[in-house]
Amino acid sequence: MSEGKFSGLNIVSMHDSYAAVTMGYLSAGIAFGALAESLGVPYYFTAALSIFVYSGAVQSAFLGYWTIGIDPFSLVLTAFLLNLRHTFYGPHIQNQRPELEFTDIISLSPLLTDETYAISVSHPGLGKRGMQSIFVYAYILWVVGTLLGTFLLKIVPSDLIRAFALALPALFLGLLVPKVNHVEGLLVAVISGTIAVTGRLLGLSDAFVTSSHV
Repeated sequence: MSEGKFSGLNIVSMHDSYAAVTMGYLSAGIAFGALAESLGVPYYFTAALSIFVYSGAVQSAFLGYWTIGIDPFSLVLTAFLLNLRHTFYGPHIQNQRPELEFTDIISLSPLLTDETYAISVSHPGLGKRGMQSIFVYAYILWVVGTLLGTFLLKIVPSDLIRAFALALPALFLGLLVPKVNHVEGLLVAVISGTIAVTGRLLGLSDAFVTSSHV
């Protein structure tokens, strides 16, 4: 009886995770592709960013450097700082999921994002195969969304495209809110949100805003 119940929970977790990733990554990928196209970035270069970099924060930072002139050193440093939080994601996932071996963590690392990390630790019913499929699925959607965005900009109103950019933050909030179920978690969420909002209001860089999530 308990085994059947667990299997049912696992199916629900998989369904919910795929639905959340589909809505978040496809929409956000479209928004990024459209923004890159509007700034004059060649579509093949935009696609290469999503394929080889696969980091919304770093790719957005690249677009900022593209508009002012690319400084390679600053771009590399920004990418390092923006993704520094990922250093803690892998060990935490392995700690939460002892069935994962070190080689599993290494193979998943290139596809690790804030959202796939949150899904990994929030849905213990997802097995190793389930995690791997979610990680790969999110990556494919991001690349496909990027390519769609570069072409949709020509036929869809730009205001509608910009609205897609809200999808990924909404996905992350949807994953965060159910986990804020104690005072310590609420305090951390409030402090991080306050830092991020303050940085945005002061016009500070995305690197500062992103650091509030670490």
